[in-house]
Amino acid sequence: MANFTPTIHPWNQEVWQNLTLDPARSNHALLFNGNQGLGKIDLGFALAHYVLTDNHSQSEQLFNSSSHPDLHVIMPEFAALDLLQEKPIRSMQGASLLGAFAQRYLEPHGGKPRKTITIDQIRRLAMALTTHPHISTHRVVLIAFAETMNRNAANALLKNLEEPPQNTLFIMVSDEVSSLAKTIRSRCSLVNFRAPDTQSAQLWLAQQNSMPEHEVANHLAMANNNPLLALRLFEEGYITALKGVFTDVNGLWNRGREPVQVAKNFQQIGALRVVEILQKLATDLMRFSVSDAPKTVFFPVQETWVKSVSKKVSLTKLMDLLDQLVYAKKMLGTTVDELLVLETVSIKLYDLPN
Repeated sequence: MANFTPTIHPWNQEVWQNLTLDPARSNHALLFNGNQGLGKIDLGFALAHYVLTDNHSQSEQLFNSSSHPDLHVIMPEFAALDLLQEKPIRSMQGASLLGAFAQRYLEPHGGKPRKTITIDQIRRLAMALTTHPHISTHRVVLIAFAETMNRNAANALLKNLEEPPQNTLFIMVSDEVSSLAKTIRSRCSLVNFRAPDTQSAQLWLAQQNSMPEHEVANHLAMANNNPLLALRLFEEGYITALKGVFTDVNGLWNRGREPVQVAKNFQQIGALRVVEILQKLATDLMRFSVSDAPKTVFFPVQETWVKSVSKKVSLTKLMDLLDQLVYAKKMLGTTVDELLVLETVSIKLYDLPN
């Protein structure tokens, strides 16, 4: 049984110091806000360890064996399974340990892994919080991907936030805080996470020795300068997916491919990944439509092509596409047929050029 080593990334040191300087003054509910790839979950897990163990040997042993009774981890099923299979980037310490804690709140079923936090998970949590902390003086509730809670789950959680159990710290982590219910947001103290400057991000990635030096700048750009996301994109072969999407988009605009076939190709690449790539492409097109030399772009490797295409697209249709992509991403978190979602997106793309 390996001991858990908390991970505090260099760009999050100030956040960590502020949270641990005087824990007694902290709000009972913290909401970690920031883009994907900044290490918010790592810091949340480290904070849970800090609060629960306090160098207490029994607490350390229970924590390291994923059996500490005062840590409650809630996340969507698909995310927990990814952690258990150690799919996250190598820089995330304790991934399988965190997944094991989360697994305690999952119910076996025969379908696909759920992409949302369900009301059943929150109800089980509410039942667990009716008792006092068992080992530690406090207990911690860590909710990752909080934006995936549906309305019923959010309403059920709200009761605990409004009348919090004694000595309980809620840590909610979200990549999209705006998607959370206002009633949830209003009862939490917002903790903002920010990306490091480009030079610091490049230096950290170089120290990881996980990707060739010539790949660092491109992957950081595609990750919006978020180092952990850049590393994940490299390890998952993001460039290959990107080339496939761009080939299909170009085929639509050259009228060499039909939307239905392109939608099937998109599904093979991965629906959510494609939508996120298209959001970045649409954003780059928008940037070039208002400036010949924007300061930043997501796809510097395709800058010449994107700049050329931007002169041929309707700004109104481009705005409409962006709205459709936001809606598509939301729908992909539900039970809606993803191929139908991708077909709608492909039709919007087909009609984009003037």
